[in-house]
Amino acid sequence: MSESRLLVVSDVHGRLPALRWVLKNETASAMFFLGDGLYDLDGAVNLLPQPLPYPVYRVRGNCDIGFADPAEGLAPFGGVLFFYTHGHLYGVKSEYDRLAETAEARGADVALFGHTHHRTLVNADIPGAPTLFNPGSLRDEGVYGVITVENGVCRYEWKRVPR
Repeated sequence: MSESRLLVVSDVHGRLPALRWVLKNETASAMFFLGDGLYDLDGAVNLLPQPLPYPVYRVRGNCDIGFADPAEGLAPFGGVLFFYTHGHLYGVKSEYDRLAETAEARGADVALFGHTHHRTLVNADIPGAPTLFNPGSLRDEGVYGVITVENGVCRYEWKRVPR
């Protein structure tokens, strides 16, 4: 089984230069875009000299008014099933139980979410529980997530866009 490198970006809120930096400088198997910046994502992709060489799995956030993207999705990589959503529909600013229960009900190993603007890694060491991962906010902290998946095992990290 080959290694998958996944970019996880959320909550851009107009910080187009930071998003453009990620798109131009990172290599990946795929990107999860977790909302609140779909307008920015479309703009950044349109400014690139060529199409992205990987798929982008995108969901709308609470600030993505007028976008018809889904609120959640599922995608498998390297033997791991990812549930991805912005998080506002699951009350993630006050607790993670609903998000974890939904991910588990869908058979997901990992739940990706944004909305809080805070880097989060929960349940990574609890067998049988879905791991919850938030990349933080590209706008507020200038951070995004990278998940490396190999043989059904995930390695999580956060990276910062140079200022």
